[in-house]
Amino acid sequence: MSRLRVRVELNRGGVGVPLHKLTSVVQEAEKFFEMLAEDVHIETTSGEWLAFDFDNESLNFTAEFIGPVSPEQVQAFAAAFDGTTPLRRATIAQFTRITNAIGQDELVGFGLYHSDQEPEPSEWRCLSRRDALRISDEMHLLMDASGEQDGETLLPAVIDHETAARLFRDRHDRGPAGIDYSKMPELVREMEANLSKRIARLEGQVEEHAESIDELKEISGATEHSFRNLLASVETFCAQATRQLERMTPPAQIQPQLPAPEPARAPIPAPAPVTMTQPATITGAEARPQRSGRGWLAYAIAAIVIIGLVSAVVLVWSPKSGPPSEPRVAASTAPSSVQSPRETEPPVESPSKPSKAPKAAASPASNALLMHVEIEAREPSWVSVTDSSGKRLLAKTLDANETEQLDLESGATLRTGNAGGVVVRLNGKDIGAIGPAGKIRDISFKNGAYKIHTPDAG
Repeated sequence: MSRLRVRVELNRGGVGVPLHKLTSVVQEAEKFFEMLAEDVHIETTSGEWLAFDFDNESLNFTAEFIGPVSPEQVQAFAAAFDGTTPLRRATIAQFTRITNAIGQDELVGFGLYHSDQEPEPSEWRCLSRRDALRISDEMHLLMDASGEQDGETLLPAVIDHETAARLFRDRHDRGPAGIDYSKMPELVREMEANLSKRIARLEGQVEEHAESIDELKEISGATEHSFRNLLASVETFCAQATRQLERMTPPAQIQPQLPAPEPARAPIPAPAPVTMTQPATITGAEARPQRSGRGWLAYAIAAIVIIGLVSAVVLVWSPKSGPPSEPRVAASTAPSSVQSPRETEPPVESPSKPSKAPKAAASPASNALLMHVEIEAREPSWVSVTDSSGKRLLAKTLDANETEQLDLESGATLRTGNAGGVVVRLNGKDIGAIGPAGKIRDISFKNGAYKIHTPDAG
């Protein structure tokens, strides 16, 4: 089946075209093509005009009739532009309306395809605003002479073929003027060299950022170590202060009993002023131990305040993971060692020990369901652990061969973004394959058991 095609172009080499001008040229050209197709006896109801092969210029496209058409009809359609096919005068008038929106110095080009094998138009015709006015004048003269409004005639010659061919040549010649295509390989090599330099510069910047990240990791590790040392020092100071306070508090309780031997001096005759001064010296002796006791109490309160402040800073600053939990355990055990002398001194506290024995015996039973979870990364993987109350226990990206361990007393959920790159062990036993690499999987731990499922499945 033959193809009916017409190439339409406006202002070749320009940059952009106003929208009102674009729509006017396209709409009036479409109407002309439809009327011209009817004049050469093409069934327009059995087909449709479509636009193809757009170019990145002002207005460049190929209008093609998608429908049954014969080679004779295609030749008659193209011959109409040469004034050899009779057309209705309304069709010729529509042809002049294509230039309604263009300027005086603008041209609309029509490329004609004479065969289906032509990749580009073999002939070009152009239409200007001046040509349209001249055609209109000739049509009016013809109608005045014949007295017919709806007759048929030929399209007047409007195009200089050589000028049209010079303005609208093969589309492959639309490149910018002055380019020497023999130098294209050299230009390509230059572009490749510039790209290589840019890539090298980007790689250098990436390396610098990686070094900065490593330095930040080292600084954060050193800072964490310093905080741990500070916390250990404060705990040691607190323990020493507590022991010192326990040593000093018993004399403070006994000192008020020292004035007991003084009544022996009371029978000795002495002037009234002397008897008045002796109780004053006794009260001064009594006051000095009280001041020392109050001083140690102030020191103890200050030490407790310092410990609370440092502990709060460490808890807020340090991440909630395995290593930072060790100082908290040490802090909890240190006061117990300090309080042990106090428990041994009074014999009255011995009956309270049997009440503590059942608690110690009950702790193994409560730890029977304690779940020890070990997470080992075979490749970089993101993991998070959330307990049953919604508290986040762990959230980080594990590097290859990095391991995290957690002790879970109640239910918890582990989520990993790379199921194939993580190995999970429960109480020392490998739970097996979790899922493929790069997939998200959840592992629920409860009552010493586990369950693997996807987040979507719930």
